[in-house]
Amino acid sequence: MKHQFKQGICFILCAILASLTAISCSQGSPASSDSPSPSSNASADMPVDPMMKYDPVLTINIAMSEGNFEFPEGEDYQHNDMYDLFEDTMGIHFNNIIQAPANAMKEKMQMAIATNDIPDMASVDATMLRTLINNDMIEDMTDIYNTWASDNLKEVTGQSDNALFAPTLKDGRYMAIPRANTVADLIPILFIRSDWLEKLGLSEPKTVEEMFEIAEAFATQDPDGNGVADTYGLQMDKDLSKLPYILASWGAYTKQWNRNEDGSYSAGCTDPRNKEGLQALRELYAAGGIDPEFAVKEEAKSAEMVAAGKIGMYIGFFWWPLNELKDCVANVEGADWTAVAVPPSETLDTPYLAPVDLNTAGYIYVRKGFEHPEAAVVMMNHLCDGYGAPWLVGEDTDFAKGYQAIAADPKYQSVAVNGMMPFTMAGNINWGPIFQEAIDNGEPTVFGKDQDYQNVISTELPPEMQWAWKTTYLEAYPVLGDFENLHYNDYTGAPTETAVKVQSLLDKEYLTTYISIIMGEKPLDEFDSFVERYRSMGADDIAKEIQEYMAE
Repeated sequence: MKHQFKQGICFILCAILASLTAISCSQGSPASSDSPSPSSNASADMPVDPMMKYDPVLTINIAMSEGNFEFPEGEDYQHNDMYDLFEDTMGIHFNNIIQAPANAMKEKMQMAIATNDIPDMASVDATMLRTLINNDMIEDMTDIYNTWASDNLKEVTGQSDNALFAPTLKDGRYMAIPRANTVADLIPILFIRSDWLEKLGLSEPKTVEEMFEIAEAFATQDPDGNGVADTYGLQMDKDLSKLPYILASWGAYTKQWNRNEDGSYSAGCTDPRNKEGLQALRELYAAGGIDPEFAVKEEAKSAEMVAAGKIGMYIGFFWWPLNELKDCVANVEGADWTAVAVPPSETLDTPYLAPVDLNTAGYIYVRKGFEHPEAAVVMMNHLCDGYGAPWLVGEDTDFAKGYQAIAADPKYQSVAVNGMMPFTMAGNINWGPIFQEAIDNGEPTVFGKDQDYQNVISTELPPEMQWAWKTTYLEAYPVLGDFENLHYNDYTGAPTETAVKVQSLLDKEYLTTYISIIMGEKPLDEFDSFVERYRSMGADDIAKEIQEYMAE
């Protein structure tokens, strides 16, 4: 297991070294000679103060991705206490010129790029970042970051020898700042209706085969006791968002690139080991263990069935109890969920290795020509010290105090307040054992995460919220362990030239074929034909570009 982790980091470092020697995946034209250099913008003429507060207030136009919760009356994504906190502590007013649900944000941003009207600042994925770089639309942030970033921010974003910066590089320069995310946010957890297990006399699964047997039982043995065949075992959606975590039980890493023994690369979805998992899913679907309409339901729609108490297994992340699971507990009398590690197949000769990419939530760019590009780093300094990694500072900052006050406000008790923030980030730490130890010792507070701790030990929150906070930190978080059983993508650089052009077509081919096999519309052997099609549609070209890049 540690070998896989070290191997992943090794490949990451190779990507960084390659980029730093001016070998770039980007095929775009270099910035014109009259483009403003990092030293010619307003930052160079300002006294460097990493924790400055702008006066007068600086307005920055951004893109805001909407979450899945309701604000208190009179508030919205533009007008709320969290936006006020950023303005009060940083002197920055964020103006949402693009605001859309997460599934529509990509289209909105693509339109902004096409019309050359992008926000001053936004968090984008690696593919969109490469488009912005190739079109010379964003600032070179290298000198700004090196000059303005606090020591704490550099520690968080610079983890693994600056590996998080790999997708931002152009000729060895940082064209954006990674929004570091705790690796805990990337590790899947299997949540199971424990009340259903108890009713049917079943134990928690130790293998994925046992997991599927339980899923079938949840669909066929009337675990809710209403006498109607209206329950399902395993939640799935039309985007197959949880499928990579399931197929990893057989050692297949569907959404990653694999480095082969001869140094070549291949797409994880073409790995023959996927067939074992697809066959098992195909059998589960045929037995009624999966919602027959999953292929037309988005994740949010499918999750409604979880909240309604109709699904018994839900693969998610440690904070999932605060979402649909708490709704299930509130809506269904006697409902309870337990958190367990996603189990490996009995045929797998290694522990289950969770497929994870670089632990970033996106990359923050600054529009080329924006007067205060340093503001992106100043904002992240405040965010790191007051929210993302406060334990590195050792004391509460003004932002931290304000955040804790908002999180403690009764009007936000049903809201994940970090979802109100225009930008977020997080360092790596497992809070579960820390909270448990504090409870065992009768500690009244926990530095760096105290409001969450107060929620965990609260006896005044609504019952479902008490359940959700305790389950999140005292059951789900400990499942994550020491962040060792991880399988990193063997390629962590930016999308290659061919990937930018054809990845959406490849993704569609993958979804269409995998779904048709799971639903029994096509035979399992269709996988072999899919591999040939997928490779010929551009995957082989991408693999060659990756190999050339890594070799350099």
